[in-house]
Amino acid sequence: MMYSVLTLTGTAAAAEREAFYERFLALPKRLYPRRYRTQDTKAERAVLAGTHPLSGEFTVFPYLVVAGAADTATADVKRNPTIARCILTYYPDDPAAYVGFFESYCDKDACRALLSAVEEKARADGKEKLVGPLDASFWIGYRFKTGNFKEHFTGEPDNLPFYADFWEDCGFTVSERYYSNYLRSPTAADPSEKWEKRLQKALERGYEIRSLERGKFDEALRDIYRMLVRLYAKFPAFKLITEKQFVALFGSLKYVVDYDCVLLGYKDGALAGFFVCVPNYGTRVDGDLSLRDLPAILRIRRDCKEYVILYIGVDRKHLGLGGAFAQTIREIGQNKGAGSIAALIHEGNSSGVFFRELTTHTAHYVLLEKAL
Repeated sequence: MMYSVLTLTGTAAAAEREAFYERFLALPKRLYPRRYRTQDTKAERAVLAGTHPLSGEFTVFPYLVVAGAADTATADVKRNPTIARCILTYYPDDPAAYVGFFESYCDKDACRALLSAVEEKARADGKEKLVGPLDASFWIGYRFKTGNFKEHFTGEPDNLPFYADFWEDCGFTVSERYYSNYLRSPTAADPSEKWEKRLQKALERGYEIRSLERGKFDEALRDIYRMLVRLYAKFPAFKLITEKQFVALFGSLKYVVDYDCVLLGYKDGALAGFFVCVPNYGTRVDGDLSLRDLPAILRIRRDCKEYVILYIGVDRKHLGLGGAFAQTIREIGQNKGAGSIAALIHEGNSSGVFFRELTTHTAHYVLLEKAL
């Protein structure tokens, strides 16, 4: 089959630009059933239009692959259906270019046409490698899932099963690996002596571990930001953002967290670490929100049976506090009779040792790159 690769130029007319956006945003709706779709249409449109809270940090170049010969996105959709899409992202003074918002039908030739066009531009612009999938920013979304496709937890990257294989067939190689451990509910019979000692030692040394108080979410979020950007600075593809941008991205968490399961550790009145869990809403809060999802969201928050451990951070001056957090959240989970998911752990990260004995199964993810 013949394919055309389309992109936008700075001189594109308003009608052509809008047609391109509509094609770009429509593809996931054809690839995923509603209950499995994690697309945030509003955020994607903001990235395309340059109005996202992070848009000032990067430059984006969106691409479409359509069937047949077509010059612009205003071509007939039925005659020239969209087969694949992505966004190429540049950061100032960064030799890498990033490929994200990738979606495609199971058509290897279309994928190859798309990634070849992106590679050609990045090489011509002096970039040294392509990295992805990364949806314009580390803070928006990155990584391909490579297994366990029948389950999805809140905050998890999701994609069709063949994506990573297609990229590898196009010359990409795995640069980073991640995993998520699914954990059963702890019981009194489960061994926890090691973590109990960590908790007791932390308390004896003057640490205070408490759940997030209602009405103090915004204050805690700003404290977490200041620590998180220091601790995550060496993560692959990390880019520093401002406190204002961070709050704009994550301020809505206040509506979905279980305050009992957001733990803050203090020493001498200063934040020493954090442990952030949210109820597992599946895809209900990851993509386009619908009023029909609201009753289920409220029901899950009220009587949660599974939590997602999204963020763990301990200041380097307070090593050992992570184990104290682990025991505290373990006790909460036991009291609630709830399981949990230790989410998106970078391979080799020490937090992977927490709750290992409770693991029932594991999901895996990759980040890939290609030298230019």
